[in-house]
Amino acid sequence: MKKTLNRKSISPVAFLMCALGIIFYCYEYYLRVAPSVMGAELRETFGLTEAAFGYLAAFFYYAYTPMQIPVGMMMDRFGPRRILTFACFICAVGTYLFAATAEIILAHLGRFLVGFGSAFAYVGVLKIANVWLPKRYFAMMAGICSALGMLFGAIGGEVSMTYLVARIGWQETVHYSVIAGVLFAVLLWVFLRDSKDDSAIDHTKSDQYTVKFSRLNEMFLSREMWLNGIIGCLTFLPISAFAEIWAVGFLESTGMSKVNAALGSSMVFLGFAVGGPIWGWLSDAIHSRRIPLMVGSFISAALFAVAIFFPSSSTIWMFGLLFFAAFFTSAEILVFAVSNDLSRSKVSGTAIAFTNMVVMVGGGVLPPIIGKVLDSSMQVVDNVAVVSSEDYSIALAVLPLSLFIAGILSLILKESYRKPKKLSEAP
Repeated sequence: MKKTLNRKSISPVAFLMCALGIIFYCYEYYLRVAPSVMGAELRETFGLTEAAFGYLAAFFYYAYTPMQIPVGMMMDRFGPRRILTFACFICAVGTYLFAATAEIILAHLGRFLVGFGSAFAYVGVLKIANVWLPKRYFAMMAGICSALGMLFGAIGGEVSMTYLVARIGWQETVHYSVIAGVLFAVLLWVFLRDSKDDSAIDHTKSDQYTVKFSRLNEMFLSREMWLNGIIGCLTFLPISAFAEIWAVGFLESTGMSKVNAALGSSMVFLGFAVGGPIWGWLSDAIHSRRIPLMVGSFISAALFAVAIFFPSSSTIWMFGLLFFAAFFTSAEILVFAVSNDLSRSKVSGTAIAFTNMVVMVGGGVLPPIIGKVLDSSMQVVDNVAVVSSEDYSIALAVLPLSLFIAGILSLILKESYRKPKKLSEAP
């Protein structure tokens, strides 16, 4: 007798579960981009150099990146509800510490805790998608999640924070974020459900962890998983090392006002947000992950090179250039579809987390390096440190180079897309 198939479908409940995960992802992205908007205020409050500012921003990734593997295993073991509720509360605690005093140590600890809690967000959404939605929608959901995080977390965060910081100060602005985090944690606990299908969440006892670590070891030894993760890391640098931290300062150095510079930084997030779902849909439509990754990497490398090395005084030109450069680099979201293609359902959370860990390495490593380059090249005019657009061009040259390398590596990556079986073909 044939096994009864668990047919996942698009339903109001599935939509609600995914929406709850995305709300948390938007919140953590709001917290992630905060330093880019309040950079001047943070430098003044804590007495930071450019390198020290990059170091403070990167503290988020010092927790976020190494936590990815434990996050994936916990998500597979316990399910999203308890994990995401706890994570959201930790984000609120870290946010409170970040703005509590003018002590840099507490600020570092706060950013570390925000990174710790945020580590659960994207993996949580994709785990929810894997559990509640048909597999053919996974790539598109990865794109939609990234898009909404960019739109409401990054763009909404930068615009609202720019407005609030100018009127009530950066610390008071951050305190409002603490209240929002506590409310979101309650929302997740009350409404989020792990699954209607217990087979999708691994509730087995600790004696099964040998199997878990065996599968994790397979991932660490997999050439394709590492290659896929490195491509994701290189193609995400325009977000993690530019838009989230240095874009506002770079655009101000070209002559833009702070408001326009914040809007220009938002164009990067907007381009990524618009492109993500389109690349996810296109990947499924042409039955390929590799081709969109390759095309997106090469074109975005060229566009970012123009924006960085030949910045224009035309606001409209720069906004359009940054938008389309980010649009093409947003093919990066397909690396999560590749990791899902290569993994089994019960360890999908771990596989996605492994990929996310590799992707986020650049966000912890590169910002302090860019800051040191800027410190070494800046000039002091009337007792004020000035960083020119030429200095930024030198420091940010790594971005188009990284994207070009990602395009080369995409040529080597094996195609992972497998056409979903029809129900009549299922075992």
